[in-house]
Amino acid sequence: MHPSEFFDELKKRNGLTSDTELASLIGLTSARISQMRTRKGKLTARQLASYIQKAEDRGRVLALTDPILPIVEMYPISAVSSKQDAKWEMLPTGKTHPRNQTIRSILEKSQGIYLLYDSQGCAIYAGKTEKQNIWKEMNDAFNRERSNHQAFFVRHPTNGSTFSPAWETRRQPKKMVVYLYNTAHYFSAYEVTPSLIPKLEALVVRAFCNSLSNKKMEKF
Repeated sequence: MHPSEFFDELKKRNGLTSDTELASLIGLTSARISQMRTRKGKLTARQLASYIQKAEDRGRVLALTDPILPIVEMYPISAVSSKQDAKWEMLPTGKTHPRNQTIRSILEKSQGIYLLYDSQGCAIYAGKTEKQNIWKEMNDAFNRERSNHQAFFVRHPTNGSTFSPAWETRRQPKKMVVYLYNTAHYFSAYEVTPSLIPKLEALVVRAFCNSLSNKKMEKF
């Protein structure tokens, strides 16, 4: 096998775009890779085994040093209707909100863990996404009714022009099912190494099980 074939396949498999990134992966310099690309000889079995071993070693290091990358923490939610008014979106991301556009763009490229908090900064929901992106999964959860997420409210009339004081028309506070868009005020999001996502969510849910509205008790 010619070195260029091997190097190009490694770059493809690891999502790399340059020989500089490849050099870091297999422990060579960019100059050495460039030199090997122009030579006529083929890679030896010993060289292949060495490069594969170095790539594996680097993968282990990355798994330990960068398994969790914080994207945004305790960011205030400013819910707005989606374009079709079908649901709520947690942030306005139009042209007049460039910062939110950037946050959305990063979240749409990431999988991992997210948390929603109430107005006092207490976590009320923890979620994960391994397949779809954090932005979509987080907004889906934001609009999802959860039977175990309840709070006491007084149900008042929403139409008509008259008002009866409470001493005439008594309305008892009752526990009602609420959506997360009724109670969530902040969110955090973390990009997580794929194999760690379900275990990390299980840890968060189990550690804060009496504070979160998560219905399912995740298992390790």
